[in-house]
Amino acid sequence: MKKLDRLGWAVGFSLKSYGVRIGIRSNEPAALDRVCRHLPSEWESTSLSIVDRVYSILIGGKGPRANVRRLNLLYGDHVQLARSLDLDLVFETFESDLRLFVAELAKHRVFVHAGVVGWKGKAIVIPGRSYSGKSTLVAELVRAGATYYSDEYAVLDSRGRVHPFYKPLELREEGKFTQTKITAAELGCAIGAVVSTFVLILLAVGLI
Repeated sequence: MKKLDRLGWAVGFSLKSYGVRIGIRSNEPAALDRVCRHLPSEWESTSLSIVDRVYSILIGGKGPRANVRRLNLLYGDHVQLARSLDLDLVFETFESDLRLFVAELAKHRVFVHAGVVGWKGKAIVIPGRSYSGKSTLVAELVRAGATYYSDEYAVLDSRGRVHPFYKPLELREEGKFTQTKITAAELGCAIGAVVSTFVLILLAVGLI
């Protein structure tokens, strides 16, 4: 961590999401604009100097010679999470790791790995492992008129209410592992803004 700290970061800021404190820094000021597009829907900027996790994003780009390019690097604290010429891959890794970290450490909320839609004042919670079809089922339900809450996490509070976790749906083509991001607006559905009191749980394919 001390070696990373000595790299001379140009910009950085701290934020809080669901009670989890996050620090983000980069050697390239323009990178922070892109960072904000990959943050959880519920976050607020803070002036905290002590955080639960620091993400360091080192933008590579052109090297000392015309035919040389430096790699883009991503660290979570002192652990290297991504190393690639593809900056999109680096930010996708950042977004995925950040969501998981917030879900694991969230205060006053429980994150369940599940898709969620709203229907007639109730929340339909669809728990399941990755690749079990949660996002596909959520997409079909919202196309049928359900309200979109999330395709990844059901966020529950101490009263058993379900809170939305907004993010684009990530859909895979059959037989492929690559994902296509589709927003709720592109599916023509409403986004849940009010928590639901009742929860109906369905088991996604592959859960049992």
